[in-house]
Amino acid sequence: MKPSSLQLSSFRITSAGGALLIALLAAYPAHAQSSDTPASASPAFVAAVTQQADEAPKAAQVRPSAIPPTIPQNMSTPDDTGVLATFQPAGDTSTSGNAFFTSLGTNGRTCFSCHQPQAGWAMNPSTANALFSSTDGSDPLFAPVDGADCPDRGAAAQTLDQKRAASSQLLTKGNIRIFLPVPAGAEYQIRIVSDPYGCETSSLYGLPAGVVSMYRRVLAATNLTMNAQFTPDFSGVPPQGAIMWDAREPTLQSQFIDATLGHAQASSTPADDQVTQGVNFELGLFTAQKTGQGVGAFDENGATAGPVSLPSVGTPFTPNFGVPNAFNTFDGWAASTNEAQASVNRGQTIFNTRQFSIVGVAGFNDVLGGGPVTGTCATCHNNLDMGSDVIPGGRHLGIGDNSRVDQSGNQTTATVLPPTSDQPLFSFLCPVGSIHFFSNPVVVDGTTYDELQTTDPGMALISGKCNDLGQFKVPRLRGLVARAPFFHGGNAAGLADVVEFYNVRFNIGLIAQDEQDLISFLQAL
Repeated sequence: MKPSSLQLSSFRITSAGGALLIALLAAYPAHAQSSDTPASASPAFVAAVTQQADEAPKAAQVRPSAIPPTIPQNMSTPDDTGVLATFQPAGDTSTSGNAFFTSLGTNGRTCFSCHQPQAGWAMNPSTANALFSSTDGSDPLFAPVDGADCPDRGAAAQTLDQKRAASSQLLTKGNIRIFLPVPAGAEYQIRIVSDPYGCETSSLYGLPAGVVSMYRRVLAATNLTMNAQFTPDFSGVPPQGAIMWDAREPTLQSQFIDATLGHAQASSTPADDQVTQGVNFELGLFTAQKTGQGVGAFDENGATAGPVSLPSVGTPFTPNFGVPNAFNTFDGWAASTNEAQASVNRGQTIFNTRQFSIVGVAGFNDVLGGGPVTGTCATCHNNLDMGSDVIPGGRHLGIGDNSRVDQSGNQTTATVLPPTSDQPLFSFLCPVGSIHFFSNPVVVDGTTYDELQTTDPGMALISGKCNDLGQFKVPRLRGLVARAPFFHGGNAAGLADVVEFYNVRFNIGLIAQDEQDLISFLQAL
């Protein structure tokens, strides 16, 4: 189905931005869902995940926390900087009998277990700790299968201290365990450098069984219609963009099914009407920051932020790829005499217009010929008033990499967000030259490889390709504050760390006031 003229008129691109968009789209045809593929079709990795989930132990005692009887049309929850709000255009949702709030597996979990409104419909450490305290660690969130750092640690924990230690990733970073098989025919060889939880060397849960465990932030189950995805012919692709950090799911329907089989340890696939109901609930959620301390409401005095405006933006495709204005919600505060509001406006301007050289990003620069590209924050966070990336696929920024060994000279990540001791560290031995913008030749058993050490292989664990190592989707920015810590593994504790990472990574040259203004803007989303 071709878009209407109205839809095309909202597809605003500069000529330079259009060239970037076309080039990037051409590089990611595999991420588009074919019209011949059922929405519920599960990818190849699911069989191994389902098998391990089915065999993983379950908690001896399960004590689920309460589920509210209704999710109101307008729902507000406090966070660290003000109030977060969720808006449902269709009105209130009764949770009774709704698949999103129903245990469809065998361990007591529902979608709500990991996706809660006060955490931006994701999970954060404060929510995880509150659930732990109120249930003595018996909430289904902490199911050993992936709520523990490794299933055997979760199953063996008896005392509160043992349970707390067994779920350290959830309680300190809001991370869930993701376990995926090494794809057949992968270009790389994997070696374990560090295994803090004993999961990677486990004969049941680790590489001896062909499975790798990573620890990732729970993605938000809201604003999903705002992450538009494009195909070159604009044919009926749902506006969802890359699904999951590693883009491993083709549709939200398949994601709902596979999460039920894996995270909830279901013994059978959920019914079609349950899948539809769960996905429709997610698609009907719009979440954003509503107020900020010292700033006031974000939808007053000329500002147009807050969640109520979101359903009218981005339907179905409204990127402004090619900069400048990925966000215009705070244009009305340009002349504000309130310094906090003026800071938000200045941060928006920096985000939209401050130019810098984007260098050495696999999944971006290599697609565009390999050289530096002049861009802004909005180049990758380009979906209008949402800040996601309309391009499927991922970008390799070096987060969690042992970048100090990189001899290519293409990246500047040696001193920012390196591997931490609470995460496993893997060595990937790849054919020389197969990882773009990276060089670290080592000789193993007489053969020379490029060795990349990282805490999470990202999309490479789905594709088996060395150049996909460390590539992750660009997440949506709305409701950001409630989802701390940030990046795929909770690598950045706060927004100051996020801004400083990009400042160093791309040598942007932000001064202290610039950084504070950017933080103020991101806190207002």
